[in-house]
Amino acid sequence: MVMCARLVSTLVAVGLLVSGTARALAAGDEPESGAAATAPGGTVAAVEPVETTTVQGAPAVEAAPPKPIPQLDERTAYMVGRHKLKLGILAFEYGILQQLSIGTEPPAWILRAFINILVPNLHLKYQLLERDPVAVAVMAAGYYATLDRSNVSGNLVDVPLSLFVSVKVHPRITLHAQGAYVYARVVGTGDVTQASLNGATASRTGQVGLMVQYRLTRIFSLLASGRYQFYTADLPLSGSTTIDPFTTGTLSGQYVPAVQHPWQVVGGFAVLWRYVHLILGAGYGNYFVPGLLIADPKRTIVPDASIAVVL
Repeated sequence: MVMCARLVSTLVAVGLLVSGTARALAAGDEPESGAAATAPGGTVAAVEPVETTTVQGAPAVEAAPPKPIPQLDERTAYMVGRHKLKLGILAFEYGILQQLSIGTEPPAWILRAFINILVPNLHLKYQLLERDPVAVAVMAAGYYATLDRSNVSGNLVDVPLSLFVSVKVHPRITLHAQGAYVYARVVGTGDVTQASLNGATASRTGQVGLMVQYRLTRIFSLLASGRYQFYTADLPLSGSTTIDPFTTGTLSGQYVPAVQHPWQVVGGFAVLWRYVHLILGAGYGNYFVPGLLIADPKRTIVPDASIAVVL
């Protein structure tokens, strides 16, 4: 009887222990770290704590944005940039706005040192559209040459109006097209038929040009360009001359240029560093005076060189 009583007591104790543990687990309680549980028969069992380790990755580092690809602004629809100053051997340019710049061509001023002709000049360039892959710009320029020679004294007015269209046909290939109309007139005294810029005579002309730019790296490009004068009008002339002390003659007529359709083809390369732009090349045909777009009637080797500092 005594053994039966002890067995019943042990079963009751085990039942109470299991019932209490089940109620604790159902309530969401976990055994505390280091807590002990009493097993049947008075044995104490240690409950080991469960450790949880949280691993947090390093914050993502954003990649630096790629450097912008410099654009060729000479003879293209692209601009020098807002508040940027470009000082080059072919042009001085200042960006008043992102879409508007003003400038002048130093070679026209330097002509006086070689052929005794002063050519003050000014141009404005305005970008009408820049929506990738197309850009469109217009440029108006004015040149006023003072002609002072032994057989002629007068003035030459030259006004080129140009339209530029640049189209990216491939991530590395851009086509730069140009159409130009040049208005010119000579007024003076003497033999105004000899009024020329070292053999190149201004006249009313229509011209088209195309330049292909193939970008090999971010700053280095190969260039291939051509220009053709499809329209040439006779140059209106008016002037007077003294034949003898008692006779004065007047001249009014048209001057017919020796070459009606001058052209040129040129190949080269461009390197567009951040602060320095360099263009070098050579070709063959009639040389077009930069800016004035007046063609030399002689066909020869045509140089293409430009270097500028961009500030």
